[in-house]
This record gives sequence, C-alpha cells and structure tokens, in this order.
Amino acid sequence: MGNSVSFADPQIEQARVTAAATLLQKHLDPRGPADAILIIVLTTVYAVTSTAVVYMLFHRNYPPIRCKSPLLLAAIVVCSMVWLVGDLQSNGHVQLQGTALENCKAFGLWMRIVLGVLTVSALWAVRAYGVLRVFRSSKPFSGRGMYVLLCLFFVHFAVFGIVTQALGPSKTMSYVRPLDVCNLSPKVLTVSLTTIWVIWAGVVVLSWMARNIKTSFSETRETVFGCIVVFAILTCVTATMYAAPYYPFSVRLRVMSTVVDHVATNSYLWLVMAKPVFNCMFCREQYLDRWMATLIEDGLELQYDVDCGGRDNTTTVCPTEDGHSQPGCSTPDPCPAYSAEPLTAPAGNAISWPTLHISHPPPPLPAKAPARARFW
Repeated sequence: MGNSVSFADPQIEQARVTAAATLLQKHLDPRGPADAILIIVLTTVYAVTSTAVVYMLFHRNYPPIRCKSPLLLAAIVVCSMVWLVGDLQSNGHVQLQGTALENCKAFGLWMRIVLGVLTVSALWAVRAYGVLRVFRSSKPFSGRGMYVLLCLFFVHFAVFGIVTQALGPSKTMSYVRPLDVCNLSPKVLTVSLTTIWVIWAGVVVLSWMARNIKTSFSETRETVFGCIVVFAILTCVTATMYAAPYYPFSVRLRVMSTVVDHVATNSYLWLVMAKPVFNCMFCREQYLDRWMATLIEDGLELQYDVDCGGRDNTTTVCPTEDGHSQPGCSTPDPCPAYSAEPLTAPAGNAISWPTLHISHPPPPLPAKAPARARFW
C-alpha cells in the first residue's frame, strides 16, 4: 500500500524524525498509512452513527425511540465528533505545520478536552441520573434536578476552559514546531483526567443506586456495561499517558489511544440505540405491539411516557339481530347511551320530567398518576 494513502508530507516527516533524535534522543514514527487508515475508518464509523442518530431524530415520536432520549444521544454524537478532531490533532495523526491545527489550545484543549471528552462524559452522567429519576423517584426526565446538574457541569467546564485559555502556552498546551506536535502540560493533564475519573465515579454511584430498579428494556444494564467499558479504557489511557508521555511518537500507541476512545464511544451509543432503530426500520408496528405489551405486563407505561390504550390486542364483539355475537365490528360510541321519554303536557299545570335510563354507569375518577417521563 506504501504511502499512497498517507496524508503527510515526506519532507516534513523526515525533519520531525531528525529533530526528535537530535533534541530528545527519541525515536519518532513518521505519519504514514496507519494514521490515514485510522482517519478513514473512524470517519466512516461516525458517518454511520450520525446517520442512525438523524434517523432517530426524524422518528423521535416512535415510543421505543423516544424513551432512549434521542436529543441527548444526538448531543453525545456531535461532541464525540468534536472530540475526534481534537484527538487527531493532539495524538499526532495529522500534519499541523502551516494549518489552523497549529492552534493547540483551540483543538487540543477546547475541542479534545472541554467540548470533547469532558462533555461526552457529562452527558452520559446526565442520562444515568435521568434513568434514576424516572424509575426510582417517578419524576420527569427533564426536571429541575436535571437542569441543575447540567448547569454545574457547564460552569465547571467553562471555568476550566477560560483559565487554561488565559494562562500562557507553556503552562497549558504549546506548539513545538521542530516536532510538529502539541505539548500538553502535566498539570492540565492531571486536572483533566481527575475530572473524567470523578464524573465516571459518579456514574458508578448512580448505577449502584439503580441496581434494584425495575425497567422493561435494560436501561440499568446499559449503564453498567458503559461503566465497565469506560473504566477499562480510562485505566488504559491514564497508564499510557503517564508511562509513555511521548506516546504520539509511536504509531502503535497513538493509534491505540485514539481507537479505544472512539470505538468505545460508538459501542456504547449502538448498545443504547441499535434495537429501536433497527425495529423502527424493518418491523415498526410489530415491534411496537410487542414493546407495549411488555410495558403493560410490567406496569411501567407511565415511566416510559406511553399511553397503551387501544393496543391491548382485544377484539370488539357486537351483538347481531338474532342475539348472537359477531367479532370485528366497529367500536361502539364511547359516550354513555341513554333513552328518555318525550315531554308531554299532562292534564293540569304539572310538568312530567323525563325518566333517564343510563345503560352505562360513568367511569370512576382515575387515581393521581406519577409524573410522566418526558424523555428528551
């Protein structure tokens, strides 16, 4: 395959190899086919994932899709793609020299860290908290507590980004021209990784609190699976960044670092949305009937914000003229039927009021139901 799929300039790459050997006595693997293939594969993966999320948004009123919070998943996908751009720049997969990618703070700090990995982690934490609200407290998914949590994340990330932007490049992230890479300060790295660990530790706590909650479609198991995958990746990435601070110089380490981040992110997304999207495409009504039947059996219609009335798979039976029953006729008028004797003018001045014969008693007033989920 050679360098035919490489996006790098051979002269710049040779200069980088020489500079690394001269200045740092380190071996540097030049950018080549492995980096180009990585870019193509991950771009294709995100194109497929984005198409599925756009499909979810167009069909967000389909109950099995609505309960997966399609707007929140769309936000996660957008932030993950921003994170990918930052990873490609910071991990040394693309040429920086002579391009806008030389701005290490814009791509490495804001896109990779603040708007990327931190925001993606925060959105997954918000979803885990929302599941706990809906199924444990019978509260709406989008309530005051959710907005308070989002505001706390937003303020923390904004302060982090503004402070790092105000500090000098040598204290945060700087561009090293001879090596054509961005150098991240150890202090910023420590703060970033600590924040990520704290967020996912919070997700673990929420998952533990939700361990005995009854759901119909494995929401708590999805969160547990996500925590296992993320903690495995966090351990791997943290060890790599501290044990091999020059990992962008190694083609194996930089490819591994980027791949595990984004394969894990997309795996978690597809775990959540694959089943409703597939069934909405290929067996929409049949799956909806089975889905609602499961809700009725579990008694969780209100938690999933679904009205199962009219989908109880019963057959309307109406009497025929000979007194027998005939299935499949039209549904009778839901209003109570009554008959009344006509008003007559009897002898004298007294008025005889009609007698009402109620054939169906009025239904009892329903009990106060818990708040519906109102998923995003």
